[in-house]
Amino acid sequence: MGGFVPVKKPSPMKTWKAKENLFPCKLSHENIKLVEDAVQLAVTTWGQRSLSELEAEERLSYSCEKGPAQDEVIAELRHAFLEISKEHKAYTEAEKIKVASAGGLNVIGTERHESRRIDNQLRGRSGRQGDPGSSRFFLSLEDNIFRIFGGDRIQGLMRAFRVEDLPIESKMLTRALDEAQRKVENYFFDIRKQLFEYDEVLNSQRDRVYVERRRALESDDHESLLIEYAVLTMDDILEANVGPDVPKESWDLDKLIAKLQQYCYLLDDLTPELLSKSCSTYEDLREYLHIRGREAYLKKKDIVEKQAPGLMKEAERFLILSNIDRLWKEHLQAIKFVQQAVGLRGYAQRDPLIEYKLEGYNLFLEMMAQIRRNVIYAVYQFKPVMVKDQEQLQKEKSSESLSDDGAGIKNPNAVRAVESSSSVNR
Repeated sequence: MGGFVPVKKPSPMKTWKAKENLFPCKLSHENIKLVEDAVQLAVTTWGQRSLSELEAEERLSYSCEKGPAQDEVIAELRHAFLEISKEHKAYTEAEKIKVASAGGLNVIGTERHESRRIDNQLRGRSGRQGDPGSSRFFLSLEDNIFRIFGGDRIQGLMRAFRVEDLPIESKMLTRALDEAQRKVENYFFDIRKQLFEYDEVLNSQRDRVYVERRRALESDDHESLLIEYAVLTMDDILEANVGPDVPKESWDLDKLIAKLQQYCYLLDDLTPELLSKSCSTYEDLREYLHIRGREAYLKKKDIVEKQAPGLMKEAERFLILSNIDRLWKEHLQAIKFVQQAVGLRGYAQRDPLIEYKLEGYNLFLEMMAQIRRNVIYAVYQFKPVMVKDQEQLQKEKSSESLSDDGAGIKNPNAVRAVESSSSVNR
C-alpha cells in the first residue's frame, strides 16, 4: 500500500505590479510610455535584479518625494510620477466636487464609546481639512453604558407610557449620556493614576539597584565599595548584639565577638578584654569595629592577590553581581505579594498606597542590607583553591574531590571559589 507523499506548493512569485482597481482611472498611452521608459532606464543603469527589495523600495519612495535629485534615473522616475499624479488628480478632483455637493462624508455610529475622545475622533472623520460632512449616532437603551448609568429608569418610563420602537431625541438624554461617559473616564483615569503611583515606588527602587549594579560593572577597583559594605555590616552586627542605649556594664561582648568571628575568621584575636580596654563608649566600639572590618578586608585582599594576581577583582565583581541579581528577583516577587495584600487594608480605614510604600521601603532596605552582608561575608570567607594538573592528581591518588567545568581544565592557575551567605541576627 503506497503512502501519501505531500507535495509542497511553490511560494507565489512576488510581483511589483499593483492591482488596477486601486487606481481611480486608467492611464493614457503617453503616461504609460513615460513609465515604461523610466523603468527601462532604471534597469539599464542599476542592473537587472541587482538591487535588494528594501533598497529598490527606498529608491522608489525617494523618487516620489520632493528632495534634490542628482541621479538621472531618480529624476526620470520622479517626472513620470508627477505626470501620473496630475492625471489622477484631475479625476479625483471631479469626484471630490460630487461628494461635496452631495453633503460630504456621513458618519453613522451604532454605539457610544466609554471615552468621549474616541467618539470625537470618529466624528472628525466627517470633516477632514474643512470638507463638508455630518455624523449621527444611534444608541440602544440596552447598551452597557446605559445599563450602568440609568437606562433601566428610561425603559421603565417607556413601558409605563406604552411607547415601543419610538426614537428618543432629547438634550437631557444627551447630557445624561455625556455625564455617564465622564464618570467612566474618571474611573479609568483613577485606575491608571493609581497604577502609575504603584509603579513609581518600584521604579525608584529599580533605579537605585541599577546604579549599584552599574557601579560594580564599570568600576575597575571595588575596594571603596567593599570597605563601605564592611563598615555598614559592622554597624548591623553591633546594633543587633549591642544596642546604642545599653550601658557598658551590660554589653554582651561574647555574643558580639562570636558573631564577628562567624563573619570573618581573620578577627580571631578579638576578646572581651580587648574590646573593654580599647572602647569606653558605644561610639568608640563602633569606630574600632569599623577599623577592624576595613583591615580584615585589606588583609584578605593581600592574601588572595599573593596566591593569584588579579583574582580578587574578578571574584568581587562576581559576588556583587550575583547577589544583586538573585536578591533583586526575590524582592520583585515579595513586592508583588505586598501589592496584592495591601488592598485588604482599606477595610481597616488605611490607605493601601501608603501601606504599600511603607512595606516596599522596608523590604528594599532589608534587601540592600542583605546584599552587602552576603557580599562582604563571601569576600571574608573566600579561599581560592588551586586546581592541580589532573595527571598529578591521579598519581597522588588524592581523595580530594575536584569539580570540572566540562572543558577539561588543566591550568594550574585556575581557581575555584565558593560563595556563602550568613545572617546578622542568626
